[in-house]
Amino acid sequence: MTVFWSLAAVMVMVALLFLLPPLLRKRELSTVTRDALNTEVIRSQIADLEADLAAGKLEQAQYGAARADLEQELLYDLSTTGAAQRERSGRWAALLIIPALPLCAVLLYQLLGAEEVIDRLQQARSAPSQPAQAQSQSPGSIDEMVAKLAARLQQQPDDLKGWVMLARSYTILQRYPEAETAYANVLRLGGGENANLLSDYADAMAMANGGRFNEKAGALLARALELDPGNVKGLWLAGHWKNQSGDYAGALDYWQQAAMKLPPDSEDAQVIAEQISQVQAQLGIKAPAVPTVAAATAAAVPASTTATDSVASTGGASLSVHVELSPELVAAATAEDTVFIFARATQGPRMPLAIVRKQVKDLPVTVTLDDSQAMMPAMKLSNFEQVDIGARISKSGNAMPESGDLQGIVSPVATQSSDTIDITINSSVP
Repeated sequence: MTVFWSLAAVMVMVALLFLLPPLLRKRELSTVTRDALNTEVIRSQIADLEADLAAGKLEQAQYGAARADLEQELLYDLSTTGAAQRERSGRWAALLIIPALPLCAVLLYQLLGAEEVIDRLQQARSAPSQPAQAQSQSPGSIDEMVAKLAARLQQQPDDLKGWVMLARSYTILQRYPEAETAYANVLRLGGGENANLLSDYADAMAMANGGRFNEKAGALLARALELDPGNVKGLWLAGHWKNQSGDYAGALDYWQQAAMKLPPDSEDAQVIAEQISQVQAQLGIKAPAVPTVAAATAAAVPASTTATDSVASTGGASLSVHVELSPELVAAATAEDTVFIFARATQGPRMPLAIVRKQVKDLPVTVTLDDSQAMMPAMKLSNFEQVDIGARISKSGNAMPESGDLQGIVSPVATQSSDTIDITINSSVP
């Protein structure tokens, strides 16, 4: 406190140094200026009188009387504005300001100020520096705000919106067991009729269980989809639930429904397309192979130079594709690297309309792309007039393109074409 009052006194003195000199000087200067002005006016009038006397306009007696009046007026002005006015120059204001300024400052600070701030600043300056982590834990940190919300809900356990906010906050903080408990309170207060909340609850429950869905989480998802059959998160999670339980057909159905509701060029659509491709491979979804001229030819040619893989068309569009690897890139691939041969719409979603998986050791190879390989009913070859046909070698085996993959693309290709499309893998994905 001593530091504060010392600083306040210094500031008041500085303020007085600025205020008092003008008050003491301005009035005196104005008084001197007024005296000089009065004297100059009287002199001018006396000069006029002398000119009138010289011109014969005034008699000597008139001149003497007029001059005496002017001199008496000047003496009166000097006596009233001289010592008297100088005496009451800014001194009275200065006498009032000297005690009033510090008094007003103290009163105002008592109303608006916080005198303990100086002591706090001194303590903070003298205290040893804290680690960055400790400094980051400010009173307004997320953890503390969440803790305050949790404490308030213990006092107000029927606040539905508060429990929803707490559950979502715990999820963001990855505190999944606590999020699961908060969502249980959401359901207790009537949140069980909201498909989004039910899906979020199932998600938190699975994450609290190490990413595994139990029957309770499955029941929550089933209820969510009963309330909103088009709930994308519910469909996506339900696909994972079915996939984990070994129901691959059920997983495929849910994921195909979710894919139809996602923006075609979105990252989510690409992720779910990969999941669909994987579950299709698990189900072995592929039309039965039938003998073809190409297959017979392949039987007579050494496997090192050609291979044939044809898939029967189930009606609709069907394209024959021959793929080989450029000799310049042979050294950049290994025999076990995955080869994706696919068709996608030239104008429209980038999701594959048909896809076949092979390995580099199978090249060169001829395959058939048709409607039987569609990931969903609305995304098949026969629904589009032109497509891009591509072949890509993926070292990671990931259906999503990655930098360093090798590829070749032919575009555009009419889906009703009966010619074999030749593709040479001759470039690298940047």
